[in-house]
Amino acid sequence: MAFDLKTFLTRVGSAVVFAAIMLVGLLWNEWAFIGLFLLVTILALKEYRILLEKIANVNFSKQEKANYMAVGIATYLVLISLQINVCNNLINSMLNHAQFYFIGLLIGFLILFFMFKKNANANYLLSGIGYVALSLGLMVQLRYQSLLLPVILIFSIWINDSMAYLTGSFIGKTKIAPSISPKKTIEGTIGGILFTLVIVFIWGINTSWFPVWQWLVIGAIASIVGTIGDLVESKLKRMADVKDSGNIMPGHGGALDRFDSLLFAAPFAFLFALLAIACFEFHVFG
Repeated sequence: MAFDLKTFLTRVGSAVVFAAIMLVGLLWNEWAFIGLFLLVTILALKEYRILLEKIANVNFSKQEKANYMAVGIATYLVLISLQINVCNNLINSMLNHAQFYFIGLLIGFLILFFMFKKNANANYLLSGIGYVALSLGLMVQLRYQSLLLPVILIFSIWINDSMAYLTGSFIGKTKIAPSISPKKTIEGTIGGILFTLVIVFIWGINTSWFPVWQWLVIGAIASIVGTIGDLVESKLKRMADVKDSGNIMPGHGGALDRFDSLLFAAPFAFLFALLAIACFEFHVFG
């Protein structure tokens, strides 16, 4: 296939913009983090609904769409307002005073959802609440415990994806799930996991933030659970007969395409951090 300069520049340009937005949202402050993942929640919920419409061959009504989005956003707001961990966090404490309002909104929108749905397929929309809003709400809770945790998780996912691609390109022969993801191989998957664990180990022994074993567990969650998340989203796209979940990033797909691994890995990383990792305040700016 001939090299297409225009396509290449489009992909590079959108990747640079995406990286800039991610860095600002992740590192600036907690409000930026919350705003970033609220935006991702909205985009991913919409894409998931469109996939379901294609899979079930149904068009949801405007009321069903609106109620679904409202339930998803309310779920995200409830989760980020709960004081789940014991870390001293100003943003979490401020939002905690509003948690009952958020819970009331969630209950109200759930009532509206069931009152105004016109077909049984609308019930499947609720799976998107757990798949998207729950996961990203817990991602914010992970941020409350320490900025380092979501950064480590996302970094590990990126390393795993990159190394799995490179390893699979050079030595990959055995397809892991040819009907779902034809290019993903067992050799590439194992290579991605091993490279991720080696890199986080090296990073861990050269820093004093967390014990090395905790870095390794986060790396394992990112590479193993994240890979499962990638395969699940690929399966959804196969069922919907689409190449990408959306087109917010020219040449790279949609929000679900970019965050599929994180949607599965975030709840596991949060649970591990809640049970095993101490609070660690860390700031990039200020």
